[in-house]
Amino acid sequence: MSSTKTIVVFGSGPGIGNHVAKEFASNGFTHVILLARNESRLQEDKAWVAEAGSHVKVDTLRLDLSDTSSIPTVLGKIDDLVGGAAVDVIFFNAARVKTSEPLTTPVEEIEEDFKTTNLALYVIAQHFIPKLQKLAQTKPQFKPSLLVTNSHLPWDPIPSLLSLSLIKASQANMVESLSRAFSDSGIHVGLVHVEGTVEPHLKYLNPKNIAEVTYGFFESGEGLGAHIKE
Repeated sequence: MSSTKTIVVFGSGPGIGNHVAKEFASNGFTHVILLARNESRLQEDKAWVAEAGSHVKVDTLRLDLSDTSSIPTVLGKIDDLVGGAAVDVIFFNAARVKTSEPLTTPVEEIEEDFKTTNLALYVIAQHFIPKLQKLAQTKPQFKPSLLVTNSHLPWDPIPSLLSLSLIKASQANMVESLSRAFSDSGIHVGLVHVEGTVEPHLKYLNPKNIAEVTYGFFESGEGLGAHIKE
């Protein structure tokens, strides 16, 4: 039996994405695949995650999640990188955080956010959930998981973050639907609710703690949501 353990991180970058990747690598994951739009940032994240140890291989792929038509090609590249091995964890961490006021935010901006955070996640779920189900069937000791960063906005929207509030509410609904549909097949589909602004100096809402909570949520293998707030 292969000892390879793989996590794919959609939405790498300084903060939650690269810290989660490094946390999993520090806990025995041997293959990390990082995806983001910014190529130079990806290379910085690759070097930082690789500090977890010589046991970990780090690959990067550039992906613009708002271009949903390009996603299947990149998912095929992920399949090539794992070479037929299983992907254990999909971690989806993509979102734009910017001011968007009610009535003045262009509909095109909301549409782009919806593509990036919801439609992209749906395409990724279509590709990977059957693979995670197969892993659960063939290796029941594993913990195949689809984990998604969310927030408090689904139940506490902020008017000045109209677009983000809308897409996070929709995303939470979709992830709960996927959990209800597929949790009985042995995969863990869940939300990591980061309830506030992430800052390094905060006690709980700092990237390292968020990464540790996310890994603990994965290890538990159950539950719809993990909540992190000050």
